[in-house]
Amino acid sequence: MEGSRTGRTTYPLDLRGIESRTGWEGIVAGEDGFLGATESGRDGERIRLWFGSEDTRTRVATELRGLLHARTDGAGLKDPTRSGGALRLSPPEPPRDWTAPYREFFRGVRSGGFFIHPRHVLPEPGLRSLLLTPGPAFGTGMHPTTRMVLESLEEHLRSRRSRTRVLDIGTGSGILAVAAAALGARPVVALDHDPVAVRCAAETAAANRVAGTIRLCEGDYRDPARVPELSALAPDGFDVILANLSAGALMDVWSFAGPRLRPGGRLLVSGFLHEEASGVLGAFPGEELRTAEIRLELPESPGTDTWASAVLERRAPPGDRNEAAASRC
Repeated sequence: MEGSRTGRTTYPLDLRGIESRTGWEGIVAGEDGFLGATESGRDGERIRLWFGSEDTRTRVATELRGLLHARTDGAGLKDPTRSGGALRLSPPEPPRDWTAPYREFFRGVRSGGFFIHPRHVLPEPGLRSLLLTPGPAFGTGMHPTTRMVLESLEEHLRSRRSRTRVLDIGTGSGILAVAAAALGARPVVALDHDPVAVRCAAETAAANRVAGTIRLCEGDYRDPARVPELSALAPDGFDVILANLSAGALMDVWSFAGPRLRPGGRLLVSGFLHEEASGVLGAFPGEELRTAEIRLELPESPGTDTWASAVLERRAPPGDRNEAAASRC
């Protein structure tokens, strides 16, 4: 794994000022060529993204330009993508050690009863430790969407006395799957289409001594070949499905998650902004799901984004209310 972090030329993309908080995480989450990110300046006002190819960087830059133009359109603001603006393509850099910037900016973060931290940061007294090793996969716990899903997951699992089956779609660094395993969920299945993410998730599971309780699956959740494998792991369906994805991906995730979520089970979704919530949640069938919870992460400073998450509970079929009630005991 170390060789993959140090053995390639990288292509940086810089975001500066308020626009550095303009949804870049959702855009790069599905990019195989995204290698990592670092923050600098006050409150992370400068972010540098690294990519493994010029093509990937160009594609992401184009999407970010469209997003930034949409945010500033009609607001009388300077075009943030012109010279001196918020988005800048920097010259390619030689191979680098990813652990160095990671040690500099990631000092750990509290999320509910967990403290997510690297090995070089000591655990926080009174909090459950979640070790995270440096790597390019999404999910350090610093992003609001990760924290909100983790908090909802923790509250849900702590109220359950029975065995809980969890599926994590797009596991990234594996932090949510590892947290589920640490809280006693069995089995925990973590799925991601990116082989780099799967390797990072395996490292996270091993660092937290739960590797034997998490089943890692590489592949696209929309691939029909995944269906028999997941059905064998949870024949009656999963009790909890996690989907911290982009807003676009969430719009059609129910076609995959629906057949695999048992009555009374919960779907925890995030990765979308507050203004996108109605469109995202409207894509889920109201006759099959009820909204049990909505969370918002209010911005720390004016002009930054408000992220959202939701917990959707599957309604029991008519005549099966007792079984659904029993599953919530």
